[in-house]
Amino acid sequence: MKLSLYTIEHELGGLAAGANLHSDCNSPQLDYPILFGTGDHRYYNNIAYVATSRQLEESKEAVKRYLGQNPGLVFSCICIGEPPSFCTEARNCDIVWTRGDEDRSRAFNAVQRIFQHFDAWERELGLIVDKGGELADLAEASLRVFKNDLCITDPFSRVLAYRVFRNERFPREWTGRIQEGECLPRDMVLDGVEDEREGQDFSSFHPTFPHMKAFDCTILRSVVGVSREYALVLSVHPNFQPVGKKDCAPALVLAEAVKRLYSAFGMAKGGTSGADARSILKAVVRGRQVPDSDLVQCALARGWNRNTDEYLCFCIDFMPNMQMQDCHFMRPCVSVCNRLQALVDCVAFVVDDRIVAVLDATQWAAREGDPYAEISRFAEEHRLAVGASAPCCGLHSLPNGYTQARAALRMAAEPGQRLARFGDHALDIGMDFIAQELEPAHFCPQTLVKLACEEPDLYAVLEAYLQANCNSNEASKQMGLPRNSFVYRLEKAKRLAGLDFEDPDVRLLALVSFRLVRRYGLDGADCPPPRRSERSARGRLRGQVE
Repeated sequence: MKLSLYTIEHELGGLAAGANLHSDCNSPQLDYPILFGTGDHRYYNNIAYVATSRQLEESKEAVKRYLGQNPGLVFSCICIGEPPSFCTEARNCDIVWTRGDEDRSRAFNAVQRIFQHFDAWERELGLIVDKGGELADLAEASLRVFKNDLCITDPFSRVLAYRVFRNERFPREWTGRIQEGECLPRDMVLDGVEDEREGQDFSSFHPTFPHMKAFDCTILRSVVGVSREYALVLSVHPNFQPVGKKDCAPALVLAEAVKRLYSAFGMAKGGTSGADARSILKAVVRGRQVPDSDLVQCALARGWNRNTDEYLCFCIDFMPNMQMQDCHFMRPCVSVCNRLQALVDCVAFVVDDRIVAVLDATQWAAREGDPYAEISRFAEEHRLAVGASAPCCGLHSLPNGYTQARAALRMAAEPGQRLARFGDHALDIGMDFIAQELEPAHFCPQTLVKLACEEPDLYAVLEAYLQANCNSNEASKQMGLPRNSFVYRLEKAKRLAGLDFEDPDVRLLALVSFRLVRRYGLDGADCPPPRRSERSARGRLRGQVE
């Protein structure tokens, strides 16, 4: 992790006796420290040095000459004892000093521990993102770094994550009204904030120090751009210790982790073979021309057979959240992709704001696993809706698989569903395509529609008969009618329908019509108002249809 001397000075605590800092706190550049030597000034721009005032004085001419020739260079040094005057006078020299009686090795080790602490925290944030963590996990892991309340909101001031730094000695009067899942109070939104230049421009992707009138205190604020359209707002509220330039470097690291969590581009930071497989398969499902060499490399990296193995494609979306609007920028797609890949042997990526997962069904069958069950449990745990394609042979068939999965996803969005297989809903999906072109009632034979409107009991008898493969005995049992009574009603229904049910094409059309009426109702049909005696039966039919 890159640090600035502002952060190092703060972390040194009582060890630091003074500081003279000029660099931009929003651009941390320092790597691990080294002990100062007279020949090391060529590295001043990215290393923190630990040196004694005597050593700096001995290197005075070389350092002054190098700083003068390189005005864009920043010399960052922790000095043991009062620093030489030329260090404090140079505008491109950041220096923190300790008391002269301090041990040089002790100061050096203290700075090293600071780097190790922040590096460990940065790695922890990376693991949270890579292993499918959530926004709240990032905030939780960062409390010990900031020692203040952390609040992350969307552009409409809805609180996505809020974590409180617990300390009994300090009252939380300023931030006690913030509630996760709710909007910020009206006097805490961006309209009530002015930065130190009395402006209201929060387009910067670096931390700024605005003055929030509602709190009457300084707030560290960073705008995290997660896509071209949306940005989240990360705020550090000083309920325990003041926030300042010391917090800029950690805020940038946390902002980058949040951006990776919400941005599909963050997935490219995984393993090389995984990133290649994602980009290749993403192009394939979108129907783009992919060279055979890329498909070969993708299959080899995954241990798949690109031509003979069967593949399943899953299209995954978030279920609507009643607490907060279900917007794109609230969907941690990368987190879900990484977590899914950790659970199931698949490749997951983002297409059209939805998660797409591709897995080798042949390999799953060889080890007697059930990918549908695994992904269904995953969907239940994370409140996801999943559409699954039928098995398709070869990687070249994935565009069709994605089309099937996307169509099945609409079925999974219905109440009581989590995972919908295309094969289980193929007929209903076909009905949807028909309904997009014309009113379902206009697709059905008009005599059948009229029968449904005027004689719902006879319509139900005819439907039961065809559903039972024209077996009147079976159909009469299902309806709970005596066979003679059922046959009498059936003949009347056939006569009113005026269709030749001996013709298999007519039977197929009638069965499709029954399904359309059951799924979409009779809206659009030219039906006369039902007689009073028919209203109860008509109501039952409409209840079944809906």
